[in-house]
Amino acid sequence: MKKLFIAASALSALFAASCSKQQDVELKKELIPGTASTPDTLVGDITVNTTVTKTTYLKGIVYVKPGATLTVNPGVTIIGSAGAATPDLLNLANNKGVLVVEKGGKLVANGTPSSPIVWTSSKAAGQRNFGDWGGIVIFGQAPIITRTGAATNIYEAFDAINDPKNYYGGTNPSDNSGSMTYNRIEFAGGTVLAANKEVNGLTLCGVGSGTVINHVQVAHSGDDAFEFFGGTVNASHLLAFGSKDDDFDFDEAYSGRLQFIIAYRTDLADNSGSEMIELDNNATTTVFNNTRTNPLIVNATLIGPASTTVRSGVTGSFDGGVYVRKQGRIALANSLIIAQALPVALGTTATTNASFVNPSDPVPSFVRNNIFQTSSANPVVIDSDESNPIIGTADNALIAVLANSTNQNGALPNFAAFKLDGGLKPTAGSPALSGGLNVSSFGFVGTTVRGAVLPTDPWTTTGSWISIAAN
Repeated sequence: MKKLFIAASALSALFAASCSKQQDVELKKELIPGTASTPDTLVGDITVNTTVTKTTYLKGIVYVKPGATLTVNPGVTIIGSAGAATPDLLNLANNKGVLVVEKGGKLVANGTPSSPIVWTSSKAAGQRNFGDWGGIVIFGQAPIITRTGAATNIYEAFDAINDPKNYYGGTNPSDNSGSMTYNRIEFAGGTVLAANKEVNGLTLCGVGSGTVINHVQVAHSGDDAFEFFGGTVNASHLLAFGSKDDDFDFDEAYSGRLQFIIAYRTDLADNSGSEMIELDNNATTTVFNNTRTNPLIVNATLIGPASTTVRSGVTGSFDGGVYVRKQGRIALANSLIIAQALPVALGTTATTNASFVNPSDPVPSFVRNNIFQTSSANPVVIDSDESNPIIGTADNALIAVLANSTNQNGALPNFAAFKLDGGLKPTAGSPALSGGLNVSSFGFVGTTVRGAVLPTDPWTTTGSWISIAAN
């Protein structure tokens, strides 16, 4: 495995502050099973404004109710409970720790580069693994479009509890669910209440553009790192590292803007089939009526595994870099899709392809000024308007596909040829230093650098907020 950026800081240096309460909120003291620690504990419903200022235990599924704000101070650690072996639908406190922000509630968790907010496992360092606890789920009131045409939906991982608190979606695209800056979510994800209905590291359901999401890492998630179910929230400086399933997953007509995002795969991990970007819409047009999942993504760096070695404990199936399905759309520019051993750099399904490649489509896809690489002998890269592998087409002159016996680009034969430093910042001579579109007119930071790390913004090596600790 190629070593990525920052050495992990000792956890003990991060957790210093105290936890207080406002009004009449009760923060209990509870023993973390398997440890000698008895920290303050969040359990049940948060019904009034509450501020957490020291290491705190998240016991079971905790809801931030409408009208309430949970504030987490810089430097605080939240430890998610491991939960019982069997899901408990009657007493939610007996399950894996999950923070759920209901529609109308808010999470304000703003750390700093050197004093991040860390959401982590209850196990000791060296014994942690993906799926040790649940994750963070935010329900907003921004528009979504479901497969049935309904304007609201129940969160799929919690549909065993058909309760209004588990619904999301609405009519307010600028809805505000709070803010998260400089957060690390690690060893979360996976099954909580039902098999094959997993919680992700960070799940954003119908979240509106009034919500602030930037500088968030999800490491070693037991399912997806980041999943967007509809909504309009914009985000930047996101890092998915070592995910078990997808790194970025989009569905239900999500239409926000993402800039400076990284997916870094160390191996093949999931049993089902995964991508660094997975995008779904609907296989028919009758419901969506040209309102589609259509994220605008610029300055991404997506790095696949260097080999097809499978992670211990799973059978391993990984489809590739960017996979657009069910008539979804994507706008992708100024990005580095470095698939390495994976053959698929950019792919579409049969139900998607005919519309995906049609520039006169009411919601066209836009794929420009990226660099695609794969060391596979059978590369798959679909062009956005020729329906061909991206090899030698004039409008994609800046896009390279490798390992093709006829059209191999010897200048970029492997990961090292991109000339990225340990923080994935391009160094002298890197093809990423130029060639991008200036996307400032789309509301992004204007730059012609390609990839997620600008020489002027080395965010992956700033402070101690990022960790790549394996366990």
